[in-house]
Parts: sequence; structure tokens; C-alpha cells
Amino acid sequence: MKSKLLLLVLFTSIKCFSQFSKTHYIPPLSNTEAYETLGQYMYISTPSLTDINYRIIAIGGAVTTGTVRRDNPKTVFIGTDSDTQLLANGPKVSTILNNKGYIVEADDLIYVTVRLTAASNNHAGGLVSKGLAALGTQFRIGAMTNTNVATDSRHYTFAAILATENNTVVSFSDIKPGVILTNDNTSGNTPASVTLNAGQSYIIAAEGPNPANADGLIGALITASKPVAVNCGSYGGSNGTVNSNSDIGFDQIVSAERTGTEYIFIRGDGENIIERPTIIAHEDNTEVFLNGTSTPFTILNAGQYVALNGSQFSAQGNLYVKTSKKVFAYQGIGGSSQANQNMHFLPPLSCETPKAINNIPFINSVGQNPNFAGTVCLVTETGATLDFTINGTNYSLTNLPTGIVANGPFNVNGNTLYQTYTINGLTGNVSVFSSKSVYLSYYGSSGAATYGGFYSGFTFKPEISFNKIALTSSNCIPNVKLGVNSVTSFDTFEWFFNGAIIPGANTNEYTPTQPGYYKVRASISGCGLPFESDEIPVSSCPTNIDGDLANDNIDIDNDNNGILNCVESYENQDINISNPNTGIVSVGTYNNTFSGVITNSLPNSTTPFVGNSNGSFVTEILAGKGYYVSYKQTFSQPINITLEYPLTANANDLLNANAEYIVNVDTNKTVTVLNPTNQLLIDTNYDGIYESGVTEFSSFEIRFRLNGNIPLAAGTGTFKFQSYQTNTFKITHKNLLDTQGNKSTFKLTATCVPNDTDGDGIPDQIDPDNDNDGILDIIEVQGNNSLTLSNADTNANGLDNVFEPGLTPMDTDLDLIPDYLDLDSDNDGVTDSNEGQIDTDNDGIKNYRDLDSDGDLCNDVIEAGFLDGNNDGILGSITPPIVNQNGLVTSGVGYFVPNPNYINSAPIEITQQPQTNPACELQTATITIADNGGNTYQWQLSTDNGTTWNNLANNATYTNVTTNTLSVNNITNVMSSYLYRVRLDKIGNSCGLLSNEVSLDILPLPVVNSPISIVQCDDDLDGITTVNLTVNNSQISANSATQTFEYYYTQADAQNEITASKITNPTAYVNSSSPGAFTLWATVKNANGCFEVVQINVQIVTTQIPASYTKTFNLCDDYIDATINVTDGSDGFTKFDVSSVTDDLQTNVLPAGTYTIKYYRNVADRDSQLNEIVDPSNFRNDIPNVQVIWARVDSSVSNACFGYAKINLVVNPLPSIDLTAQEYICSDNPSIIKILTAGINDGSSTANYTYKWVKDTVEIIDQTGPTLQTNQEGIYTVEVKTSFGCPRTRTITVTKSNSAVFLETTVIDLQEENTVTINVTGDGNYVYSLDNELGPYQESNTFYDVSPDIHTVYVKDLYGCPTSEKTVNVVGAPKFFTPNGDGYHDHWNIIGLSKIYNSNAKIYIYNRFGKLLKQISATDQGWNGTFNGIPQPADDYWYTLELENGRTAKGHFALKR
Repeated sequence: MKSKLLLLVLFTSIKCFSQFSKTHYIPPLSNTEAYETLGQYMYISTPSLTDINYRIIAIGGAVTTGTVRRDNPKTVFIGTDSDTQLLANGPKVSTILNNKGYIVEADDLIYVTVRLTAASNNHAGGLVSKGLAALGTQFRIGAMTNTNVATDSRHYTFAAILATENNTVVSFSDIKPGVILTNDNTSGNTPASVTLNAGQSYIIAAEGPNPANADGLIGALITASKPVAVNCGSYGGSNGTVNSNSDIGFDQIVSAERTGTEYIFIRGDGENIIERPTIIAHEDNTEVFLNGTSTPFTILNAGQYVALNGSQFSAQGNLYVKTSKKVFAYQGIGGSSQANQNMHFLPPLSCETPKAINNIPFINSVGQNPNFAGTVCLVTETGATLDFTINGTNYSLTNLPTGIVANGPFNVNGNTLYQTYTINGLTGNVSVFSSKSVYLSYYGSSGAATYGGFYSGFTFKPEISFNKIALTSSNCIPNVKLGVNSVTSFDTFEWFFNGAIIPGANTNEYTPTQPGYYKVRASISGCGLPFESDEIPVSSCPTNIDGDLANDNIDIDNDNNGILNCVESYENQDINISNPNTGIVSVGTYNNTFSGVITNSLPNSTTPFVGNSNGSFVTEILAGKGYYVSYKQTFSQPINITLEYPLTANANDLLNANAEYIVNVDTNKTVTVLNPTNQLLIDTNYDGIYESGVTEFSSFEIRFRLNGNIPLAAGTGTFKFQSYQTNTFKITHKNLLDTQGNKSTFKLTATCVPNDTDGDGIPDQIDPDNDNDGILDIIEVQGNNSLTLSNADTNANGLDNVFEPGLTPMDTDLDLIPDYLDLDSDNDGVTDSNEGQIDTDNDGIKNYRDLDSDGDLCNDVIEAGFLDGNNDGILGSITPPIVNQNGLVTSGVGYFVPNPNYINSAPIEITQQPQTNPACELQTATITIADNGGNTYQWQLSTDNGTTWNNLANNATYTNVTTNTLSVNNITNVMSSYLYRVRLDKIGNSCGLLSNEVSLDILPLPVVNSPISIVQCDDDLDGITTVNLTVNNSQISANSATQTFEYYYTQADAQNEITASKITNPTAYVNSSSPGAFTLWATVKNANGCFEVVQINVQIVTTQIPASYTKTFNLCDDYIDATINVTDGSDGFTKFDVSSVTDDLQTNVLPAGTYTIKYYRNVADRDSQLNEIVDPSNFRNDIPNVQVIWARVDSSVSNACFGYAKINLVVNPLPSIDLTAQEYICSDNPSIIKILTAGINDGSSTANYTYKWVKDTVEIIDQTGPTLQTNQEGIYTVEVKTSFGCPRTRTITVTKSNSAVFLETTVIDLQEENTVTINVTGDGNYVYSLDNELGPYQESNTFYDVSPDIHTVYVKDLYGCPTSEKTVNVVGAPKFFTPNGDGYHDHWNIIGLSKIYNSNAKIYIYNRFGKLLKQISATDQGWNGTFNGIPQPADDYWYTLELENGRTAKGHFALKR
């Protein structure tokens, strides 16, 4: 957000202009596509040692902000394309542009330059912005002449115009005949004028190869109806004579009225022909004099030019030009060749020229390229002293650092008042200080490219800066100091306030103490009349009552209590201005009259001002720039006023771009404009430049225009002007056009009209306690958990962030009167001022909202001494109560002095409501309550479900009736319907407290049968045995499965549950101390823990089944449990069916009767009747091989034991055999017989078993022995059976195999490594061996690295068939032989040949020259190394081998001696 007060002032003298300015307009440059694209950069610098805020407005684009100071200048990259924000290429010429160029603004004076360079460094260029001095209405174009070379397509002259106001008419004249303008082939030298709006630009250009275009635009006049800025020059051109050379040169220029008649040029480094001062006349009969001569060098008429050259410069490298009338002066400079040229615009000599240039940034760089040589050219008054600051270090002329060369001073022929200098070798940031006026041009050159321009010489116009005294505050009184920058040339000052001179204010700075209109009169000694600024408004800082981030004009919560101003007031009210001369704002108790005055220029429209009852109005002015109408309201008392845009309006009345507006309030007050969507342009500097992007601005005078050319539709306005407590409010409407009238519409509103609820003379919106109850509104408006101010306000609307988007005021008692206006916020009959904001009971609820302030559970309304008929804590008996406008209850009697008992805490607190423990019938139950102590108790009983209650007294049934624990004795089931409660009382608490109701939890006793009997068998006649005491639990209780039984020796022990006498092993109780019959006792306890005692009579009797009765079962092992050895044939387990014992006993043993017969694994289970074998027909023994189990017989009538039967289980083993086998027979040799065996593996005799053989499921008759002979393949099985008849089967798979049958053998020989691959066929599984039947054998059929020789190959069948063999020959040639007669290697022959293999093979031996020395055969001894008996020398020899099958081979070998 841009929030500004007062910044910039323009002086009115026509002589004053400056490139050291707060505001800079940069029109676009125009380029020809014939040039390579250049990197474009903007440079911003300032003399200030502290940061200066700046912003770069890309017209039609984004805004970039930053800070700059002397030692931290800024480089801003623009782009590299041929069509950027700065560059407009050919298609953009002769058309209105809306998105080209820049406006640069700053809080203080800054320099702005633009530099360009090509990536090849072949071209460079630059311009220096002239600041506000650039603005004017008449300009003449300068450029390179192109007249001494053949014009080509690279020659491109342009001028770019940027408008600063709407409806600016731009026209062109003095264009030479024959010129053809780019993109305008029909206009010739008389193009049509164009009309531009603010921010729009237009480019005129002429390009080669048309000869008339060479210099056709030089001297052309640009005339504008309103101020514009102009760039011009050559984006391709030459002042030289070499046709192939072309370069660029351009600059920003000033208007004719700011040119002069005297100029001093300093020569560059180029040839005479390209060192070209160009003088352009603006008026007829302009005489041009050189170097002080009295005879005119030439006489020019308007638009004509003269292009001087290097020969006119003095030997000291300077040239003095004087003219009889003002002229435009351009200078062409060059480098070491005509390929390196540049051009810039010159200032005239003037006594107003400053004494310092501070500073030139990065003088030797363009963008990232620092490889330019930096130079400054200086013109000073004679005798001036020069000092420098280079990269932050100060130097004098005589002690410049190494590498920097100063030339001069040089006198100027014809003008002794001035001298010139050149300073070479500069890098970085450069500042120049002179004791007298100084003109400075700079350039950077790389030999092939040059950029530069004038940094000074244009007279500095004194611009008033508003400097903050405290950097964290705004630019307003008392935090503002007015000043004229000390870099300017002004040396005397007079300050004025409201038109009157301020005594003693005669320096370049003044600190204002009063708001009003200020101006300064400044002069330069010896320069004639002083210059006087416009009067500008200087405001006090807007008031800010609550000290937050929003001033009172726009603060929506002036007292920072979270309640919006308009909520605390009579809200916004329309101002009826249907009679604009007088009226009143009246609402509630508020009345404020006003008078209105309409003033206007003459002549005026028929209806200059028409007001409406809703505050909207329409103003109308006649055609004529500056015509105006004003409407001013003066109120009888201060008021808040808002000016905004109406929701509806006629199409002809809309806010438009052809007018400007001024809003004024009392000088000692301010008005703030909010412009969130940039609908308005605002002149924050009072310089006539209306700025975009200003979202907030405050002053007692605000000037604005519409941002855009389309009238603003009604209902779409987002801006507003707001004032706080002003007596006057004025709006002025001015016409910007001479050709048509103008109408506009706005709306006035009285904002948040004040209300004073408590009549204390302070409006609610700034009253911290609106109801005067002693409790701040910021507390009352919130809930019990108050928010803490964050002191942050992100949207700067005056509402603390914690309150956004605004609080809904708390209304504790819901009586529609918010607490901050309610005198009794909780309606308890005690006023808030009595209860206050303390929190007696620390429950987080302040007393004024707490119905029980002391937290003793007795409502304040009762303890204060008032009546609460419905016990809801609110005064009276009506819900909701009736209240008056102040929130006091009128439907009850209260508000007299309250009994202080309501804040004296005597709490009765039940920390645990009555609790009763479950109790069994006929036992004692207790009911206990827990409380906070200090209370009395009275227990009460209700037998009618709570309808009536009676106090209890101590008796046989109830005891401890006035304690916190009530005892109820000998409880019965009938008492389960009774209700109990207790009343608690305490001194100081008049309410008392009743507990919750509770009933007894009476648990039933189990239902049992007693006594019961157990009859147990005795198998040895001693009367002692193991008894399962639990066996008849089901006879004791039908619910025995869900009950707990415990057994004791005596009845008393059981009744008292004596643990020490409890029987610990009731399922295996041995009656060793009481043979025969005995009695025990059991407790039967249900799930509730209630129990009864039962008598158990036990009788020991002799078994009725003979001891000799035994049953034995023999079965074969089913072998399904084997886990380790799967061949041994026995794991000792199988499945038995012993259920036949039941039938046998019932048929043959037991007398007539009804019996239960159950089976058990062992004696212990049998006696305790535990772990019954549930299914005797499917019992798998769990002891291997042999196991004894038991059948127990009991009476089905009495469950008495009758007797036991013994059962033997025997598991017989299976044969231990190998169950599978694999055998092979040789299908090619039937005589080989295979013997199959039964596979007995435990060493037992084969005679112990019987055998049955089967082949392919067909039994083999007469084969019953343990072996079988066969030579046939198939699936054979043999069943092996033990003498007990337990069988097991072995399966033998017999598969055919055979000896290997050889196929063709693959031999790869005569190699460094020979290989032999044996190829066979057959059904066997084969392995291979070379030259040894005994092996070793390998699985691979290929042998590697086989030596040359006759070899035997063996192929063995792993399935037992005979081994096959074959002879193979591997041919090889020895690599050498040594025929020296020692018996070793005396002959050479091919190895692997024999009389059998290739006996007819032929071998030919040659020397290295191809001569045949010997032919040998496979059966020969070989060659002995001689030829015709002559030993041959040691050497390499060659052989050719021809085998019988036609195969041939060649190679060589060595003969060594």
C-alpha cells in the first residue's frame, strides 16, 4: 500500500529544469530490426547517504519498488528482446501505445539513466532522464545525419512522445520533403496529429534506404497541447563517411523554452567527421557563432540545422557555440573508428547550474559487462576547485587513484569564464564536486561501442522535499521538515506560510509547526530574479485517538474496544442536500445543522450544483480548461463526513477523465482517501502529476482524477474520502477541456453519527465505558475469555486483528441490550456497578455476569435479599423478565443495597452424590455422600417414588441418619423400591442443598437344595478313596454352571468363609481321615457374591464289577502320527472303538437297572470323574503301543458309583520297509536281469513276513518271495504283511535305459585350444571321460584344450548300462622343432594323423619366400629340416595340409637351431 502525505513542488520559472528530480518520465525507444538485440538496463542513483524509497511504474504493467542510497545505486534489468517495456520495434511505430515506457518516482531527488549494449559489444547506447525538466510542449528532433554515407536499411531515426495528461494533441511539422514515415506511407512530410491520454506514447520514425529519410527528421518540430516527454535519436545511423559503419545514439531532450544560446562542447576520441556538434534552430534568422568570433558561422531558419565537425574544436578539445536565439544542441562523439559513434543532448550555459553531480552509478558497466572505459567531461567556471568521491572514497583532483588520468584545465576560446577537463579510467560509482558551477557529461567506451549523456548542466529546479524527523512516522506536522536539496545551486531562501513571509526562515530547510499553505522563494546569487514555488498544503498528522495503525478518519473502531464505530452510534446517516444552502443531520438525540455555499467560475452552467435528499449530488461546469464549481458545507459542530460514489446515476453524470477534483476540510484537520482498487489518480506531490497506485493518502487538501478513460459506472466505486470531526467539507470540480463541458456525481454521508448513551458528553464510539458502570466496554463486549489486543492491524482499518471482522457484542442475559450498555448484565437485581468486574469465585466469570458470584451454589438474587419466584437466578418470577432501555429488570423488585452475603462464599458442594454399595438380602447396606466439609446432614426417605419425603430417625432399621453415611440394616427385597436423599446446610448459605436421589441395590441369595449325597466306589474295601465333591453340584443348584462352589469341613467355617479350612482339592478329595461315610459343607455363591451353605453327605461303597473283568483290543498301527522315521512302520498309535464294552457290561455283568457308563483315560480321571472320553467309538490312544483306560458305571437315578471296568489297548507295528525305489533295465541288452527286493530295512528276517507282487496293477502269480527278477520296465508293488496281519506296500518304478549310441563327433583342431564335442543318443543319463575308462567323468560332452593326438572317448550310463567308447583324432601342428640330432623334436610333422585316420593326407612345407621345400605324408617320420640335403636356417616355415575329406589348413612353425 502506498500511503503518502506531501512530497513534491514545481517552480514556475520557464528557465528552470533538472534531471535531478523526484519524478522521471521515460518514453520508449524505437529500434530497427536490422540491429542485433541489446540488453537494456535502468540505473537509479542519489546523493543521499540514507535509503530513499523509489518505485518504477512500467506503464500498463507492474510496479517495482526499492530503496537507493549513494553507496548502493540500483541496476534494474529491463530485457534483451527487440520489443520490451523500453523498446518498441518497427510494427509499433505510428500507432498509439498503451504499454511502453516508465514513470519513476522517489521520496527525494534521484538520477535515472538507461543503458543498452549488445552481447557482441559492437553497439551501446544510453540516455539520461531529465526528470520533470523533460516535460514541455515544443521539441525539435536530433539524430545522426547519415548524409556522408549511402543510406541503408540500418539507418533509423525516431522520436518517441509520452503524454502526461489526457487529451494531449501532438502534431508534427518542419519535416523535410520526400520523407516517407515508417508505417505511414501516405502522409509524406505532413503526418496527421494524434491525441494521447496520460501514459500513452507515440513514435514517429524514418528509415533507409530512402535518401530523403537520411536526415529528414532532423529539426522536425513536435508540438503538444499539454506537457509531454520526448526521446529521440538514431537507432542506427552515422555521422561518418564509411558506408559499412553504423551505430546508435539517442537521448531524452527538453522543450524549446528550456534550451539556451550558449553551449560548450568537449571533443571525444573520434575522427573529425564523427565529432559532430549539431545545432538546430527553433526560430528564423538564428545566427551561429563559433569560439567567440563576431562573424556568424551560419544563419539558420526554424528547423534548419548545422552539423559542425572536429575541425571546429580548439586545440584544447573544446568548442564554444553562441547563437542569437535559442537552439537545440546535440553532440555526436566517436571512438577509435567510425564504427563507434554515439550522440547525446547538451544543456546550455546558465548561472543556475549546480556545483555537484552526486552520483554516476557503475560508470564503466552495462548490466553484467564491466569492460567499458569510464570518462567524464567537465565544464566549470574558471578557477573552480574539483573534488571527487569514487566508490565511497574521497579524492581531490591532484591525488586521484592510480589508473585515473585527469586532463585539464583547458581554457575555452571565446569564453574566458569557463574551463574544461576530461577524467579517464573511471570505474564504479563516481561523484564530482566543484566550488563553482559544473557541467558534466559521461561516457563509457569499449572501442567498438559507446554510451553516455549529460548528468548536469541543466539548471536544477528547487524541489521541496518532505523529510521525516522520525523515520517511523508519517510526513506530516510535527514529523516533517521541508527542504530544498543542497545539491542544487540555490543559495538564498525565503519561506512563506499562507502567503506571509516567515521571519528568520532563510535556509534551505524549514520545519513547519502549523498546517496550511507553504511556499519558498529561492535564488542563485548573481542570477537575477528569484524563483518562487507553488503554494502547497502541509497538513498536521491525522489524529489517532487510540494510537493504533489507522488514523481517526478511517478507523472503524476509534476507541479500540472491538465494537465498530457505527455499532456504537446512530450509524451512517444520509445528508439531505436537496436544499444545498442549509440543512440538518438529526437522529435520536443528535442534531447538527449546516450551511452550504456553492461557488463557481464564470460563466457558469444553468445548474452548477444539484443536491438530493440522500446526499448525492451532481456538479456541472461549462467548456473551458480551469472552469470549476465548488460546494462547501459548514456544520454547527464537528462531524464525520464521507464522500463516495453513488450507487445509481445518469450516464451523463458519471465520474470521467476530463476533470480533476479537490477535496478540502478544515486546515487543522485532515481527510483520508482510500483507493483500494486504484480507481483514482492522486496528486500526492501537488506537482500536477497524478499518481497511480496510491491506495491511501491524507491531507487537508486532496487532488485527484479518474484513473482511466472510460467513465466510472455507478455502483462500482470502491474509493471513498473520510474525515473525522471536521466543521467544513468542500469538493471542487475542475474542467480539463476547452472543448466541452463536464458533469460529475458524488455522495455525502454523515458517518457513524455519535450517540451518548450515558450522557457524559463523550460519544459512545470514543467512550471507553458507554454505560458508565465502571466496567470498560472492551471487557463487556467480549465473552468471559477476553481477547488480548495484538496491536496488529493487517488491513489497517483500525480494528485490531484479534477483533476482525468485528465482535458481536455480548448479551449475557439475552435481554437484547448488550452488556456494554446494560446496567444489569445478568438480570439478578444487583447492578453491574455494584457487582463489578472482580471474579469472587475465580470461575472465569466476572461477578457482573455471574448469577452465583461467590460460587456457593446459592444464586446472587437470593443471597442479596431479593425474590426469585421460579428459582432461575433472575430477579422476579417472570421468564424472560421485563427490562427497561438500560437493561434493568422491571418485573421484579430489586436494586436496593444488596446483602453482602452474595459475595461471601459459604459453598455447599457435593463432591460425590450418594453412593450405595450392593448388599445381599438380610445384610446391612450403607449410603455415603462426599462433600466439601462443614455441612450438616439430614437423610430423608420416600416410599412413594419421590412424591413425599420424610426425615429419618435412628432406629433398628436406620442408623447414622445425621451423618454423611446412612446405614440400613436387615434389608429385604421390599426396600428396593424406596428412595433416599440427604439435605446439606451450612451457616452463611441460605439455599441449602439436596442431594440426588438413590435407591438400595439389594442382591438376591442363590436358591439351593440341602442336604445332598455323593456315593463313591472303593476298589480295595478300605473305605478310603478319591471323591469328586463337585460331581453333584447340579443337584445343589439349577444354576451351578454360573455359580461358585467352595467346600469346608464344618458348617461354621463355611458360613464364615474361613479360608484356612477350605478344601483345596475338591475334585480329588481323599477321605483318609474319615473312612466310610462323612459329611462336608459347601458355600454356593452367585454372580452378585451372595451365598448359601449346603450340607454334603458322602458314602464310600465297594465296586460291584468283578476285579477280574478286563477287555483287550489289538489293532494295527495306522501310522498317521509319524513325524520322524517314515519307514520304521510304527508310531504306536491308532484309533480304537471300545464302545462294545458298554453293551458287554449291560448284557453280561450289571444287574437290572439304569446306569450311566463313562470312559476315562486313567484312574485319577475315573475317580474324580474328570476329562471324560466323550466318544469311546473313536478314541485314539495317547500313550504309544499299550494303554489302559477305564469304564465307570454310575447309577442314573442317584449318581451313586456302581463299579469300574479295565480296558487294555494294544497297537501292533507295521513292517519296516523302504516304501519306494527306482530301478533301470538295459533295453538294448535283455540278458541283464534286475533283482527287485521287498525293502525290509530293520534287519528282521524276511521269513517273518508274507509277500504279494504286482506289476502294472496285475498280480504276478506264484511270486511270494521277498525278491523278484525282471528285465521289463513297469510299475512294481509288493505288499509285505506281518504275522499279525499288519500290511505295508512298497512301490518300485523300473525304467528302461541303454548304452550311449555315438553320433558324429565335432572336432575343432589346428587351434591354439582344440575342442572335442561328443554327440550321442540314447535313454540313459550319460557322463564322459577322455582316454581313461575309469574316469574322471564329466557331465559336459565337450572337452577343451585337447592336445593333438589319437584319443579314446568313454561314455558311461549312470543307470548301469555298459560304457560306450570311440576313437577320435585331433589334428595339430607343432609350433617348432629342433633338428639337432639329440632325439628330441628332430622331425616336424602334423600330429593326430595315422594310417587309420587320414593316412592319405598331404603336407607341403615352404620357406618364407613360398618355395616348396618338402612334401610329407601322415605316415612319414616328418621333415628333418633339410632341402636337398642341405640344412635349412633357423626361421619361420609355412605348411599346407590337405586331408582326405577335402579339408585344408595352413600355418607356420619355427625351425630352431
